[in-house]
Amino acid sequence: MEGTEETTIKWRTASDPKQAGWLFSQDLLYSDRESNSLFLSMDIRKDKEEQDQTLVKFYKRDNVKWTSPLLCKLQGDVATGSGVNRHMMSTVIFKLMSGFHINLGSAAITKIFEGEPDHLTPSVSDGLLDNDMFAVAGRMIGHTFLHGGPSFSGLSPAIVHILFGGSLETTPVTLRDCPDLDIRDTVKMLEGDAELKDIDAVHQLCLSWELPAPNATNRKWLSEKLLLHAVIERTRPQINQFQKGLKETGLWSLLIHRRDVIPILFPRESEAQVTPQMILDCIIWPSSITFIFEGYRVEDDDESDVVDVCRVSGYLKTFIENASPAELKSLMKFWMGWEVPATEMRVEIVEAPLPTALTCFENLRLPRHYTLYKTFDEDLCACISTSYSGFGCI
Repeated sequence: MEGTEETTIKWRTASDPKQAGWLFSQDLLYSDRESNSLFLSMDIRKDKEEQDQTLVKFYKRDNVKWTSPLLCKLQGDVATGSGVNRHMMSTVIFKLMSGFHINLGSAAITKIFEGEPDHLTPSVSDGLLDNDMFAVAGRMIGHTFLHGGPSFSGLSPAIVHILFGGSLETTPVTLRDCPDLDIRDTVKMLEGDAELKDIDAVHQLCLSWELPAPNATNRKWLSEKLLLHAVIERTRPQINQFQKGLKETGLWSLLIHRRDVIPILFPRESEAQVTPQMILDCIIWPSSITFIFEGYRVEDDDESDVVDVCRVSGYLKTFIENASPAELKSLMKFWMGWEVPATEMRVEIVEAPLPTALTCFENLRLPRHYTLYKTFDEDLCACISTSYSGFGCI
């Protein structure tokens, strides 16, 4: 692909925002294809804390050209190629969602964002701000997007609104955006007409944020001000640092000119889930048994083998149709290296003891010997559960 003026026009005018994002990313990556590669190496034999420190250290660096070619390596695993890159990008977003095993002074697991699903807001921790962790988060999300990886889902619409230049007056903030339950209770009390029970606590909160004490005429106004302060004003330094990290990846021009891409970068949690039909629509099903002979793939069209192909393929279809969202994500990560289905994902029925995957070639290899769905289900679940520590070695 050539990075040309025509390519730039295409991402600006593409009707599909996903296509616009892909075209923009490919243009950026192509333009820096001759730059020195970024090398990310993580030792999966180390404990979780050391692995997480490796990721944070990589994204904590300043003055990095994040559109440079990316080479990832998993020490302790024989896997190589693009599948390792996909695995690493998936791990980055997983850690952002679940927390890093790094103690920055308050807890063994550090979460950069807090709150309930679809209402996540930046943590108000000064330690995270001082350690540039919100810039790290912005770089992680932008870098993963550039390489076609999973999105960061569940961020509060109010935070997204401010992040991309929305005004405070039009911020769509709700009580669910406030992770502090005590502040929520205070705001709820002020919204109603009942007598304030804990008036001293309300006064103290208003005083600490330089707001007037409540009275009969200002309660609703005050509740709105408290909520905006709790969700937006207290996190402005974090949002600004987050924006800085995101801009450094080169995505800002796309997000400003194509605002319809923003919901793809920051989708609602329900929109980011992998569904059975999404996977089934992408599968290229086998028609014969595949044998590996001296390193070469050999197709066997013997009619007696067709029964095995149909049976095991049917088991996989049943598994996908009945799997939980978490199991579907694990299957995708085992198969692809991350949770994003490819346009074409191939299934091979082979002579082997257990399911395996060639993530670089987007191939899932299933043994032909299964005659009971229960055994197939148990083995596949055991294999895909290893995808967060390596590439299916159990």
